[in-house]
Amino acid sequence: MNPLNKHNFYKSLRKMLVSEFGEPEGTQIWEEAGIELDRITAENPGIDDRNGSLVVPLVALYKTLEAHGKDAERLLNAFGDERGEFFGKLVHVFTSTPGVDRLLWKNCEKIMQFMSSPGLGYKRRLMSTPPEMVGVDILSCPYHELAKELGAEKAVLAICYMDKKYMQGFRHIRYERSGAVSEGAECCDYRLRFDKGKR
Repeated sequence: MNPLNKHNFYKSLRKMLVSEFGEPEGTQIWEEAGIELDRITAENPGIDDRNGSLVVPLVALYKTLEAHGKDAERLLNAFGDERGEFFGKLVHVFTSTPGVDRLLWKNCEKIMQFMSSPGLGYKRRLMSTPPEMVGVDILSCPYHELAKELGAEKAVLAICYMDKKYMQGFRHIRYERSGAVSEGAECCDYRLRFDKGKR
């Protein structure tokens, strides 16, 4: 059985492949990517589940698309955009509940510190100036490092694209990021500001 089929997160990507290349070729790429996923997992038994469950399927898909002569980066980034828009809508609904936006902002710095903590594999520089701005510069990201280690550094851009889209969904919280480590920048510069006018 194709291990990619166990990842609900990637179901829409299979549909994208079929839409882009037609049923036979899209399905063939999907099946071959599943074989590549099994191979990578078998050869790297120490991969951390927390990071690997998101990154390794992307690496397998990236390598398979490249082997077929496809523009893997464009396709996976489009998938990242699609997933980001989907999650952004959910975030917007959640943060539109009265009081949730202010509660989230009140705890935003703690959440950001936890989500970018060294314990999760990040290297960071805290840049917050509360209460005006909550910020962090990510100097090294475990997703990017794992993709690089597995030989498909650009595969992780899909996560960066998703991140940039879904973070736009927060009601009353403005998100900015001008670059990402995976794009060659010195850091991923996350900046969040409370903005009553942002719907």
